[in-house]
Amino acid sequence: MLFATRAAFEARRREEADELRAELWLSAAPSRLIRAAADRGGLMPAPILAQLAKRVVVGKNGTVSVPPFTPSRVIPEAVRK
Repeated sequence: MLFATRAAFEARRREEADELRAELWLSAAPSRLIRAAADRGGLMPAPILAQLAKRVVVGKNGTVSVPPFTPSRVIPEAVRK
């Protein structure tokens, strides 16, 4: 039993190494856009930001974009933790 507990602990630590947790401060204009998108979808801003981040595309030249999408009420795994 001790081995299984230790193995689970180690697996979680490896997962956490790949996660990013951040506190984000947005200026007024982007903040209003995020809140408006969240309100339209019946969501809080955090799931909208998580869904945006999940869809980020980085081009070969370093450009960053997000293809258009409709926010989902399904909460991404990253937000549930």
